Amino acid sequence: MITGVSLFAGVGGFEIAMRNHNVKVVASVEIDKNCQSVLRRHFPESKIFDDVTQVKGSDLVEAGFDPSAGIITGGFPCQDLSVAGKRAGLAGARSGLFWEIARIVEETQTEYFVLENVPGLLSSNKGADFGVVIGTMADLGYSVAWRVLDAQHFGVPQRRRRVFIVGRRSGNPTDPAKVLFERQSVRRNTSQSQQTGQDAASSTTRSFGQTGFAKYSEGVTTLTATTYKRPEDNVVVHQK
Repeated sequence: MITGVSLFAGVGGFEIAMRNHNVKVVASVEIDKNCQSVLRRHFPESKIFDDVTQVKGSDLVEAGFDPSAGIITGGFPCQDLSVAGKRAGLAGARSGLFWEIARIVEETQTEYFVLENVPGLLSSNKGADFGVVIGTMADLGYSVAWRVLDAQHFGVPQRRRRVFIVGRRSGNPTDPAKVLFERQSVRRNTSQSQQTGQDAASSTTRSFGQTGFAKYSEGVTTLTATTYKRPEDNVVVHQK
């Protein structure tokens, strides 16, 4: 069985997604007390940690997390990345908590991770912050893919664009791209998609917003953005 850990859990969005796909959620990390009460009510078997800066990989393993068949999710704070904010980027106190995700991923050596943030991450510091995020996760040994998805195309009655970043430690380097780009992997509301005429597997920016392209190698931490052409273009392979 795949086990899951949710960082910056909030009221459990990622927990619900994992549970719906037969992932056993063993731990949630959330500092807000009100959110913790919601998590305890809906996920009583999941251990609650309150401060991501104090959580160690070994703590999560002790809670039941199996990194060899594990997934870590994290919708890390967006306040310093949003175009509506002051855009301090990864240097900001809140969005800079990304580094805690990287640390925990490294300490656990989890097989999978899924990160989520506002599209402003792509343009923060002229794209440099996104390059750091992708480069960091690739440098930890992960193949990485990303895509901007809009909730309105998945049965949610609102426009909510978010960039999702998926990584896998082993297996085929294109596996993360398959999660985000293959038709069978991207579920949606059928009736709504018929009305909008949009294809879940479409590669156009018109359908699901901005996508990216990056090449990463040892010692190189720059990222070049362009229009998505093939699923492989959104894959970053760690260079051994």
